[in-house]
Amino acid sequence: MKSELKSLIVVVVSLGFVGVAHVACGGTIIAPTLSISDGVDPGITIFDNGLGDLNGTIGAVTLSTNMGVWNLSISTGVTYPALGSFTNPVMDLVIQASSTGAGSLTYTFSDIGFSHTNGSVNATISGHVISGASTKVDYSVYGDASDTLGALTTLLATTGTNLLPIVTSTSGTLGFSSPFSLSQVVQLTTTGATSVSVDASLNVIPEPSATALTFLGLALLVAGLARYRRSLNWVR
Repeated sequence: MKSELKSLIVVVVSLGFVGVAHVACGGTIIAPTLSISDGVDPGITIFDNGLGDLNGTIGAVTLSTNMGVWNLSISTGVTYPALGSFTNPVMDLVIQASSTGAGSLTYTFSDIGFSHTNGSVNATISGHVISGASTKVDYSVYGDASDTLGALTTLLATTGTNLLPIVTSTSGTLGFSSPFSLSQVVQLTTTGATSVSVDASLNVIPEPSATALTFLGLALLVAGLARYRRSLNWVR
């Protein structure tokens, strides 16, 4: 199985991976990608289980490399089937990086094939400076209704730009028809030599179904009637 997966993986040394075709093996879509750019050097994009991926788990992509002033000791993106599922979108991006000087670094973790009813995207980010210069982080979640890998078409949620340390969450509406893609984008900006640790995650909170709302309404009605009957008995 691994040899089949390896033969289907493509390594793209570029950030321009929008429009990459879906790759399939035995009917299973193999799509998670992790992309990194410092805005100066050529960007790097690796596919799940492709060349450069240090994580053999399907649904998890790990990269360790150097780029410009940055040393990327740990960069791991995790999604289904390792985390969540097609119908329960969950993504997590873990970053440990250090720099020898001022600069910026952008991570994009993307996957396709999600299917879900309407709901909201909950995005959470936490992180701190281990040592060194002050560093800012920006976290945004994008979706694409055409299910295109890496497409930053619709901004779903963003925490904006904040100074580390930070622990914060935000949410946004998710109303795509199935299937659709999701992308996490984390940008680090430092004023000098620094070492940071960041964890960005997302999950989807579904809207209550019509059936659930009906049962809730009935429960409230029954509770109201019970209180009313108790009040009548008390008056008597």
